[in-house]
Amino acid sequence: MIDILKDTCFFKGIPEVEIEEILKSESYIIKSYKKGEVIANQGEKCNSLSVVIDGKAVIQTIYENGKVLTLSYFNVSDVFAEALLFSKEKEYPATVMAFENCKILSFPKKSVLGIIQKNTKFTENILELLSQKIVILNRKINLIELDSIRRKICKILLDNYKRNNTFSLKISSKKDLAEELGIPRPSLSRELINMRDMGLIDFSLKEITILDLEGLEDEFFV
Repeated sequence: MIDILKDTCFFKGIPEVEIEEILKSESYIIKSYKKGEVIANQGEKCNSLSVVIDGKAVIQTIYENGKVLTLSYFNVSDVFAEALLFSKEKEYPATVMAFENCKILSFPKKSVLGIIQKNTKFTENILELLSQKIVILNRKINLIELDSIRRKICKILLDNYKRNNTFSLKISSKKDLAEELGIPRPSLSRELINMRDMGLIDFSLKEITILDLEGLEDEFFV
């Protein structure tokens, strides 16, 4: 289990001997869930920081008409509920469930506070993650505010180019990219085809490549 925890964002850079000492001195719970079983319901109070130590979980918003919006997947070593644990409104905004059989390790709030007091690196990791989430949220807000699908695609490609100095953007799927941009997947596919026909980009299942950087900038600032 220590091998898994040291790969999490919270225990990054912390020696194994220190992680072992944390597990000995602080309380935690490990619970198994079967595929489709609810880990935390939307609206339920959050009282712990959780880590996936086996299998895969998913966070979804389930609407009254039965439709489901998948927000994110959690794989082994992924953490969730870190932003809720210390907030005034501690209710889960969506439902977390087992995407496949999985095991979840949960540290109660008291244990998290105990680790923070004892381990500076753990505290630094928490602050870094929460700061990064704010940056990502601001980026998503900026995308949502754009007035066309083409400008949204241009922005995410141009931002990736500026950050990573690469013409290629790796994507997990068009579905995930569409959700990030806040647009329907068919609309994203149509616009990608239009932009490819214009010679601005090329794309495959897992990658979008800028072919005409200047043209892409012109489309964004038009």
